[in-house]
Amino acid sequence: MKHLRLPRRPGSRRAAATVSALLLPLALSGCSDDDSTAAPPVASPAATASGARCVTDPPAPDEGAGASPAGVGAYALDSGEVVAPRRKTFTTKEGDESAVLVSGSGRLSTRDSDVTKRGATSSVDASGGHGLNAAVLARDGGQVTLSGGEFDTKGKGATGVFASGEGARATLSANAVKAKGASAHGVMASYGGVLDLTYVDIDTAGAQAAPIATGPGGAKVTVSGSTVTSAGCGSPGVQSAGDVTVSGTLFDVANSEAFTVESGGALTLKDVRASAAAGGVVLRGAGDTAFSMSGGSIQAADGDVFSVQQAVADVKLTGGAEVTTKDGVLLRVRDKGVATFSAHNEKLTGDVVVADGSAALDLTGSTTLDGKVRGASLTVGSGATWSVGGDSSLAGLTLSDDVSDAIRGNGFTVTYDSGASPGLGGRTYRLSGGGTLKPASP
Repeated sequence: MKHLRLPRRPGSRRAAATVSALLLPLALSGCSDDDSTAAPPVASPAATASGARCVTDPPAPDEGAGASPAGVGAYALDSGEVVAPRRKTFTTKEGDESAVLVSGSGRLSTRDSDVTKRGATSSVDASGGHGLNAAVLARDGGQVTLSGGEFDTKGKGATGVFASGEGARATLSANAVKAKGASAHGVMASYGGVLDLTYVDIDTAGAQAAPIATGPGGAKVTVSGSTVTSAGCGSPGVQSAGDVTVSGTLFDVANSEAFTVESGGALTLKDVRASAAAGGVVLRGAGDTAFSMSGGSIQAADGDVFSVQQAVADVKLTGGAEVTTKDGVLLRVRDKGVATFSAHNEKLTGDVVVADGSAALDLTGSTTLDGKVRGASLTVGSGATWSVGGDSSLAGLTLSDDVSDAIRGNGFTVTYDSGASPGLGGRTYRLSGGGTLKPASP
């Protein structure tokens, strides 16, 4: 496996967190969604992946862009451009109050400033939708540029940095963000807000507290050269209902799937390495979702690598991306989900299972797939191969090369829908390595 080395962080005052190559399964314990800040409990990966206990909730309900709560700030700026003194300290201990609130035409820049936030939100929905109770909040056109410094929060809904509303933007470089509390994300954006992060360490410890998240109304987040960890139940490294792009970043997720893409969301990864205790990528919701990955790796100690739940999902793998799980399948589709899965020059291991819905797999270049396929259609391009890992049933099969070159049977039986596989002529074929390819019985 190619190991990614992050560039040295200029000016950072916090050492980078150590990221394990692969988390070991943990013993089951309950997860609290209250304001407790005790050491976070742990959950077995299987419990999270199955949805039994330690699950990731969808983003806060869409309250409408006009329903923004009137949050307040201990330091507030609504117009003009201000450069704060170096190493300035911003703090608040009040619930529903931000330490820093910038709105309207306000523009605030800080360097090596520390932000401390204590106090809980009165509304988790308002916190997840509009940034109520966030330590730093850029809202409705306000913009903040934060270079260096540490942001520390403690309390329910106390997200570190939040950008909400059209024109709102937060730019972070060489920062450390630590959020400790239920529904307290590291950074988050909603309703057209924009986040740009470079060389940022993000650490969350509460339940339902993804380090990187987008809420309702769409948002854009770009992350590069960063280190991300989460310990709470249902807290994936990224929870996207907007447009999130991540490069050169490490993720260590202790009690959740690595990434969650909600309806309307898209997640793009380049040279990202992630280890997670309970599955790889969940794409869900009654709408379109997209995930693309070039290079890097996702290693799941348990659970499925890709799980499509109800959503219409487009998954693309390129550039030698490594996706593995110790106990699960490569792709599972359920709840009437629809998946399009394409891989170019990839080495894939694992089963494909369509429990309720449909899936179309497209293998191109030198891609190899080792596993059984049940309920999906499969296209094997020229130079790609499928090594059958168990008796399989295909909704359709399209081959660019001869059957003997494209499929190695390994002694198993593969059935296909002849109506959806016109190139096979409804015939039965002997497979290399033993086994049979034949039309499904009427």
